[in-house]
Amino acid sequence: MTPQAITSTTEVTIGANAGATNIQADGALGNAVDRTINSDAGVAGAKPNSSANTTLSTKKEAIELAQQLKQQSAEKLKQQQQQTQLAYLLAENQRLIDKISTLDNQVNIQESYLVESQQKEKQLKALLKKERLQHASLLSSPINRIKTSIDQQPDLLKNKKAGQGSIEENNAIADQDFIDIAIENNSIKTDIVDSNEEIIELPDRFSGAVEFGFKYEQDNQITQNLRGRLILDYNEVDQYNINSDIEFKSESEDSEETAQKLRWQLQGNYNLDPMNLVFVRSDIKRSKFASYEQEDIFTVGYGHIFFNENNHKFNTEFGPGYKFAEPNADEDAVSINEFILRTRLNYERIVSESLQVSLQGVFEVGHSNSVYGVEFKAQNRIYQQLYLIFDVDYKYNQNVPENTENKEVSTGFNIQYAF
Repeated sequence: MTPQAITSTTEVTIGANAGATNIQADGALGNAVDRTINSDAGVAGAKPNSSANTTLSTKKEAIELAQQLKQQSAEKLKQQQQQTQLAYLLAENQRLIDKISTLDNQVNIQESYLVESQQKEKQLKALLKKERLQHASLLSSPINRIKTSIDQQPDLLKNKKAGQGSIEENNAIADQDFIDIAIENNSIKTDIVDSNEEIIELPDRFSGAVEFGFKYEQDNQITQNLRGRLILDYNEVDQYNINSDIEFKSESEDSEETAQKLRWQLQGNYNLDPMNLVFVRSDIKRSKFASYEQEDIFTVGYGHIFFNENNHKFNTEFGPGYKFAEPNADEDAVSINEFILRTRLNYERIVSESLQVSLQGVFEVGHSNSVYGVEFKAQNRIYQQLYLIFDVDYKYNQNVPENTENKEVSTGFNIQYAF
């Protein structure tokens, strides 16, 4: 076989294998190279040197071509792997996008549920507050309409409007009509603005009473006097209360006016909780025929309600204070200014639908002088907000000027209008 034939055979073999797969091409090239080498070995002794050089050149080209084909096959395989990985990453990215969208929708739904729940809770709280007010107005007796804080209204002098008519008449009214009357009488309005908000108008914070009457007093002299009283009260529900009680008395002796008598009690209470409070109090007295012409007492302290049931209530208050006491000008005594400890006990009870009674004890203990007082009061409703009041007051001064009485007793009848 000639060198040209060998070359031609090698080219045909390489050309045919170039269109095959990568593995088949590599095998064909290896076989061609082996055949070429074997052919070269068979004719090595018979051919001249030029033929040997041609054979070596052909072998070199075949090896280079095989390396190129192998490199191309590796790059193609790598490209296929990259495309496969890219497709997987795109699919995973789309899956994550869908998941994020689903979670976002769930969050929006939960937020809408939360807003709706908050609105419903707000409505339920408003309705519950309204129901409590209605329930209290229907079931509470008149004494429970007096302030529950201690000494907000110490003498039962303030009552809220009650439903007109007797119990028998009220029983004849339909339940819904009775509720409407109770709401109207207590100034409670429940106008719904929209489906989400409800406004409840509470009773006025300001209230009071005006009282006029006749009083009989026995201290150092027996006197009769006309009595006038003004009570003003400001109450911030469940927070604090301010009460002002001003009392005027025009005294007469032997049908001639002899003196004026004044007492002003001012007290502020701050509620710690429904059963406990702290207070600041001032009690200013001016009197012509009492043992002391001037008595000013300033106290601070703590109050506690032991019980406050439907028909009776018991509370107490105590605390330190300072007392200024000046005797009358014609009395042989010295002023007594000292620290005291004041204690007050108060019991109130409903006897009937219209009758209420109270019993109060006040003890002011000092080093030089101590004062003890007891007061009984009966209050009967005549018509709507008009009341008839009977009271008895006993006071004992331990240390008084000479030729004066330790005891002071007074009784009176009064007409009171509460507003």
